[in-house]
Amino acid sequence: MSILEGVESVLAMFEQGRHEVTFNDVIDELGLAKSSASRLLAQMVRYRLLELQPSSRRYRPGTLLIRAAQAATQAHPFDEQCRAILASLSDSTGFTAYLSMLDGTDTVVLQRLNGSNPVQVLSPPGARRPAFTTAMGRVLLSRLPEAEFSARYGTSGARKLPEAPAGCPTTVAELAERVASASRERSAVAVNEGMPGIGAVATTLADPLSGDVRGLCLSFTAMQVSQAQAHALRETLVQAVAPVGQRIGDPLWLHPRDTA
Repeated sequence: MSILEGVESVLAMFEQGRHEVTFNDVIDELGLAKSSASRLLAQMVRYRLLELQPSSRRYRPGTLLIRAAQAATQAHPFDEQCRAILASLSDSTGFTAYLSMLDGTDTVVLQRLNGSNPVQVLSPPGARRPAFTTAMGRVLLSRLPEAEFSARYGTSGARKLPEAPAGCPTTVAELAERVASASRERSAVAVNEGMPGIGAVATTLADPLSGDVRGLCLSFTAMQVSQAQAHALRETLVQAVAPVGQRIGDPLWLHPRDTA
């Protein structure tokens, strides 16, 4: 293994959502001899690719890597990266695209791209909708720790949700099931829910540096798209978001999953 191959292999260990690695991790996972691993890690510390914590003897990304990551992030602001994904998908499909965030129990539209074949009812930037009524809302809720979800909706599964539209969850327990499904699949589909005649597919992307989470959604007229086509569109959205998530280090996208 060349020195560059060794450096790449060690740095790749941090792609798995780790914040630290040990000397034994490097030996066991890369199959290196102790002497080789020791030389490699020492050189990476010397050139600021890694930082050794004296108390724990664990290795973390070094200052040189951190500064390079910060420079890359500043060159490609998070919301601009999200918008670029949506612009490409809106151009290729003709559908309306939304970039949104979660505020309490509501989603808030940040940006909208109409597309060449927009839906009749368009939500402007700043528009709010109850998160439980939309695919966008449920994928954003799926990012919350259980304690935060309970803080927003209560701990009683039997609690009724306010004025639930047809097709939407009516209780906190039903919402929790939908949110769990969105978490497993990293995405959601909703057709004729919340807004009759409208369908949507949605997923999320999180900036690990700022902690910001964004919902990315494609919206269409329900009559335009069959159920099978809606699920295929969801897969297209997921495939567009996944590489960006992996590049920026969003833990949700670091491991492959099945969205079927």
